[in-house]
Parts: sequence; structure tokens; C-alpha cells
Amino acid sequence: MMRISLAFLLLLIPACLRAQTKDAGLWMDVGFSQDVGERFELTISPEIRFDENLTRWSRLFADAALEYKYNKRISLSAAYRAGVANDGVYIDGRHRMQYGLGLKEKWNDWSVQFQSRIQFALNAAWSDADVDFNTTWRNRLTVKYGGLKKTDLATSYEIFNSVSAYQNLAFTNWRWTAQIARKINKKQSIALGYLIQRDLTESPQHLDYVFLLSYKVEL
Repeated sequence: MMRISLAFLLLLIPACLRAQTKDAGLWMDVGFSQDVGERFELTISPEIRFDENLTRWSRLFADAALEYKYNKRISLSAAYRAGVANDGVYIDGRHRMQYGLGLKEKWNDWSVQFQSRIQFALNAAWSDADVDFNTTWRNRLTVKYGGLKKTDLATSYEIFNSVSAYQNLAFTNWRWTAQIARKINKKQSIALGYLIQRDLTESPQHLDYVFLLSYKVEL
């Protein structure tokens, strides 16, 4: 078990070192979840994101999501996001809806999850270079290992495709994430992670390197 933890950390070290020559970011969120009946779960999660080597906040928002667990393998979800974005010049609002389908399979300590989500903006304004203003189809594959005491290791890869009349299913972004989640007790957990992504709509294109910090409470 110790070898697995060390190997996972070693995977993160090269990425962290590489980030020193690029614009580093930090995403921090807190999640509160509550079971509603036997099959529904309600989650509220505010988040703040920093860029420009952590010197400027770029996003401030909160998600409200409702998940329906059809069975152990299949789930459906709907989420609403409200917040603001800061590009260093303007600060403006962001409102969007997202609907998703989740598939999960588990083998002993390993699990694989596939999530397919469609999101669209509720704002009147729009921008080709901002996914919050575009109808986007997102597909993410996650592999998780839960064989360690109170600790889960996970890695995921996600792709973004634009769904619009001008960019029908155009490949716009990809995102890779590695994460370590630790249970504090039965109701609380904390997670540390690292994210690398490339926004293909930017010019010139560059990679984003982001540290992740998450805290979750089950009410």
C-alpha cells in the first residue's frame, strides 16, 4: 500500500516542477451533500479559482446539483451554476445549466466511472473563447483505487466538444486530473490534486497547471 502511495506522489512531482515555468493556478472548493430520499442526493459546492501564478482570482461561483441514482451503475444529474468571472479587465456574470449521465463499474478495490454531460449558458452574452458561454459536450473517464485505509487515489481524463451551429462537435479542450482523497471521519473528507488542461480556443495555445484543494461534508 505504501508503495502505491509513493508511486502516485512521484507521478505528481514532475508535473509540479514543470508548472514553475508556466502560469500556475489554484482551485479551491467546499462541498455540502445531503441524501434526499433513497435515490437522490443534493450537493451545494462554492468554488474559487486563481490564475496568473495565484495572484488573481479568475472564477467565483457556486454549483447546486441534484443526482438521481437509478441503480449501482447508472445515475442521472442536473446542476445549476451561478457566479462571476474575472479576466483582468472585466468582471461579469456566469450562469449555466448542466445535465449528465454517469456509468460506474467496480471490481474489488478498483472502480471505473464514465460521465457524459451537456452544458449550456443562460447568459444573453456569449464568447467563442469561454466555455461558460458555449453549449459544450463533456466526457470524462475516471479510474479510482480504494484499497488504502481511508484514502482513495484517482485519475481522470476529460474532453470538451463544442455543440453549436458554427463548431459542431469541435474539439475545444482536454483536461487531465490526479487526486488523493482522505477521509477525516464518516462525514468529512479532504482531497488534494493536480490538473493539467489545454484550451484549444486560445491563441496562442498553452497548458494550464492547476493545484486542487477540496473539502467535502456529508450532512
